[in-house]
Amino acid sequence: MTATGMSGSGSGTDWSIGAVIGAAGSAFGSHLVPFGGTALVAGLPSLILSFVSTTPVVQMVVNLIVSQIITVTLVYGTTQVLRGRQVTIGDCLSTGLGHLGAALGVAIVSGLAIGVASLLFLIPGLILYTMWAVAIPAAAIENTSIMNSLRRSSDLTLGRRWRVFGVIVVMIIIVVAAGMIVGGIAGILGQVETALFEVITWIVTTLAQAFSACVMATLYVYLRRDKEGADINQIASVFD
Repeated sequence: MTATGMSGSGSGTDWSIGAVIGAAGSAFGSHLVPFGGTALVAGLPSLILSFVSTTPVVQMVVNLIVSQIITVTLVYGTTQVLRGRQVTIGDCLSTGLGHLGAALGVAIVSGLAIGVASLLFLIPGLILYTMWAVAIPAAAIENTSIMNSLRRSSDLTLGRRWRVFGVIVVMIIIVVAAGMIVGGIAGILGQVETALFEVITWIVTTLAQAFSACVMATLYVYLRRDKEGADINQIASVFD
């Protein structure tokens, strides 16, 4: 989708779950090489650690950092594609990494809060996840602090949370379905070669993270347009 396609008056309710998923899918599919390549390059430490003996804590920390690198680099990539520009792996990594700090902090704080809420009862966890769905794109694009990013996401999703939740559910269904298909193939291959199974699993997981980042970035853009009348060029100009 081009910048023209993303422009609009932001008059309120002219977007749907399908519109967000469709725009994200189009951006991801048409730029599979730079987006997928960026995610796979960023995700290499996770693959290396899968073949190295290490503690679960180290693996968890590395995976957290890797997932946020993938997210912020593809927040940049997605906004550029939505405004009709081309991006490369180098563009995504060099520009996106400069916005890692706040996004990592948001991921840690929101992840802990959602985890605790989910342990108490599932519904509060889902509510927080929906409220803070675009906190990381907000942190990366608006360069806000951790708490301000969470508040910003809460404000943007207010009044739109059923649709936001719907986007999340559809995104998860797509990711899980793709993972099951490829995972089944990988499982068959893994009976012959364990290392190959590890590599295929890593590729699927990494590309799923990339697609999810693309969806959340697109959702953020739609919410900004909806509630503030901001067009894609205005939103993405922070990266110029």
